[in-house]
Amino acid sequence: MEPVVGVDVAKGSSVVQAFRKRNEPYGRAVDIEHGTSGFEQFGEMLGRLQVETGLAPVVVLEATGHYHRALVSYLDRSGYTYYMVNPLQSKRAKGTQLRKVKTDALDAWHLAEMYYRGDVKPHRTWDETFTELQHLTRQHEFVTGIFVQAKLNSRALLEQVFPEYEQVFYNVFSATALTVLACCLEGDVEDWNEVIQGSAGRSHSKRWANEKARKLEEVLGHWRESRPSSSQSKALLGMVTLLQAMIRQLDALEKQMEEMAASLPEVELVKSIPGIGTKLAAAIVAEVGDVKQFSDAKQLVAFAGLDPGIFSSGKFTATSTRITKRGSKRLRRSLYLAVQCGMRKNANARIRSYYEKKRKEGKPYKVVVIACANKLLHHIFAILQKGQPYQT
Repeated sequence: MEPVVGVDVAKGSSVVQAFRKRNEPYGRAVDIEHGTSGFEQFGEMLGRLQVETGLAPVVVLEATGHYHRALVSYLDRSGYTYYMVNPLQSKRAKGTQLRKVKTDALDAWHLAEMYYRGDVKPHRTWDETFTELQHLTRQHEFVTGIFVQAKLNSRALLEQVFPEYEQVFYNVFSATALTVLACCLEGDVEDWNEVIQGSAGRSHSKRWANEKARKLEEVLGHWRESRPSSSQSKALLGMVTLLQAMIRQLDALEKQMEEMAASLPEVELVKSIPGIGTKLAAAIVAEVGDVKQFSDAKQLVAFAGLDPGIFSSGKFTATSTRITKRGSKRLRRSLYLAVQCGMRKNANARIRSYYEKKRKEGKPYKVVVIACANKLLHHIFAILQKGQPYQT
């Protein structure tokens, strides 16, 4: 048997256990740092093992968040063969032991043992562009979450400081409304008038600008009479400045996503599905990655965690089953939104008809939406595999 090295990856360091052959460890477990010196130490160990056994060692490690990427990059540069194991598989393998013992050294031992048992399959790599797109979409999701919370806090302050302002603008969080509000809080009357008049030529009519200016002047008169404390005004101004910065950041992220999406034909294929725009398509493609790593649609559905859990023991078979939720939660969320967008205004006729069919069968709303997401993922798998746009 060939030599194998099990690596239990952690933040900043990893525990390495090498084997000459099965059940014959090569020394004790060693802790290596994720840095130049640590990787050199790891390379020297692999080199000694190769000289002693006459065979190039195989490295087995878990896919541990982003902590394994530095080690994988080093192995790629060094030309060593390595296998990445799904953490769920390794956890199940560890559960076969009678004793309940958890140490990093034992985890590394189990990873090597999985290879000797034949439980480790070659992993598939994908283009680095998918990883970059994944970083962008996740960052956009993170900033959007903060932006939503900031809007809620800002509205609570606005209702205390300047409640009449909502009578002026339908969307108080638009770019024009926020800029005008900042001018009002700072006392720059001429500035806010210029902002309103300036927006007339871009996205609104002159009549709209005059009407907004008149209405704002009216509510400003009442506001000045009962002006709140300066501390509240400063707090609201700070929130407005924060919202404006977030809008600029989200615009920049969306622009980067569009540029990167243009270089990936997979995004355009997913966009061909009615109800899915650039942001949703980019998020779905970023989480799915290279569709060739899935042999069939069922594997992709399991990766998304949309497959129903099955429980049967003896004469009992569970009739109420829930989805496993073992895969990418971001992919599930994107599919859920895509289904809702597809049903809105009957954009996606296939999904809409399937939804109505299941509802007539008496299924609850969320159960039906999840079933629609499952079907939509089958459609996505088909168009990505064939490389052809969605056919209505």
